[in-house]
Amino acid sequence: MQSSKQAVVRRSLPLMLWFAGLAVLLSGCGRQQPAAKTEAHASPAVVKNAPKEADLATITLTAQAEQRLGIETVALAQQRISHTRTFSADIVLPPDRRVVVTAPIGGTIMDGQNAPAAGSWVRKGQALYRLLPYVSPERDLRLQLERDVASAETRVQAAQVRADRAGQLLRDRAGSEKAVQLAREELDLAKNDLKAARSRLDLFVSAPLSADTAVAIPAPCDGMIQNVLARPGQAVPSGAPLFEVADPSVVWVRVPVYVGELDGIDTARSASIRGLMDSPGARGRTAAPIAAPPSADARAASADLYYELPNRGDNGTPVRPGQRVNAVLSLRGAEEGLVVRWSAILHDSIGGTWVYENIGPQVYTRRRVEVLQVMDSQAVLKRGPAVGAKIVVAGAMELYGTEFGAGK
Repeated sequence: MQSSKQAVVRRSLPLMLWFAGLAVLLSGCGRQQPAAKTEAHASPAVVKNAPKEADLATITLTAQAEQRLGIETVALAQQRISHTRTFSADIVLPPDRRVVVTAPIGGTIMDGQNAPAAGSWVRKGQALYRLLPYVSPERDLRLQLERDVASAETRVQAAQVRADRAGQLLRDRAGSEKAVQLAREELDLAKNDLKAARSRLDLFVSAPLSADTAVAIPAPCDGMIQNVLARPGQAVPSGAPLFEVADPSVVWVRVPVYVGELDGIDTARSASIRGLMDSPGARGRTAAPIAAPPSADARAASADLYYELPNRGDNGTPVRPGQRVNAVLSLRGAEEGLVVRWSAILHDSIGGTWVYENIGPQVYTRRRVEVLQVMDSQAVLKRGPAVGAKIVVAGAMELYGTEFGAGK
């Protein structure tokens, strides 16, 4: 029994020694590896959540982070403002900017390289058509033209005889040089009359009702060809419309307004014209009110207001007749309101509007506001911080990203 116990001890002794050596080795490795040193870095922005859920978080920036984000603040001011309202409008051509060109006399439009095409631009005085007019046929006109040819031939023959006789007398030393010269001049005149008489007869034979001269039809003004009503080779009577030219350099803006709102609109002030896809802070084009012929729509219970808009290229992209636009009209009266730059307004995912207020050195907090209207690049607030509050107008989006973990 004792010998068996000694055998078990001898077998377990090497295993115990192996575990003891492994422990010494691990403890030695741990003593040789120094502790890692961590270097603390200051955060450029610290977002401190409010203790209450109803309160908003505050953002504290370092001076370097504030400069890098380009933060700019402006004191919230209270100004006297005139309210506006946006109406849907459309572009129309003024009546005096559209000209229909008609044929001055009856005739046939001749072929030409300058024939107008719809949509092309023309200059004032540019010849677009050549009209070959009709002539009133006289009784026995062909007989008269043939008689004129015969008379001219007779005068040529007589003048030729006189010229030959004057030349013979000069050779016989019985005449003078002056007589020969006069006879030759008379012969040349007779030949020209014969040539003209034959041309009139040939024109009558080829076109019995056409005159021998064409009338040029020029463009009455600078503009665009709106419509072409006649083509080369077509016979037109006197007064027939040939083409239509429109000058779109100045257009009218027609604004239908519900008759119940007419008294509240200041019709003496200019309107701001904007595109349908323009952002609220975009600057519109100024259109002056004009006295246009009154028009209304009884079915829609609306009356039309008209404004004149310059439509040149230096005033932005030209608008087209019939195009839909937005017209911002001023209302009567004015009142005090909070005004801030439109760039300071932020929108959240559910349409809420916010601004950031500077409440201390490099400390900002988000405030809810309610925008009443947008006038050019200014936002009028119905509700917001107190007057004089420092509102972030540049870098607001960067602060928003910093607050929610997506900032610079």
